[in-house]
Amino acid sequence: MDLSETLEKLVEHAREELHVVRKRSEEKTPARDHGHDFHAMQAAADQLDHDAHRLRRLHDEEFGQGWRRHSAEDTAP
Repeated sequence: MDLSETLEKLVEHAREELHVVRKRSEEKTPARDHGHDFHAMQAAADQLDHDAHRLRRLHDEEFGQGWRRHSAEDTAP
């Protein structure tokens, strides 16, 4: 997957999770209610995290090492 495709997937999965989060908030569904929405949110969050890791690797390939300012503490020395 290239940078463009990865960004598209990341946005898609972020929207899916945001939709469920907003729906649960409107309905005031407690976090402990593990219904369909909760599992849909988990699936979207899992995929979103996967996409974010892929994006991070693509950025490292594009920009090389030492380019991060805000997340430098997240990288190995």
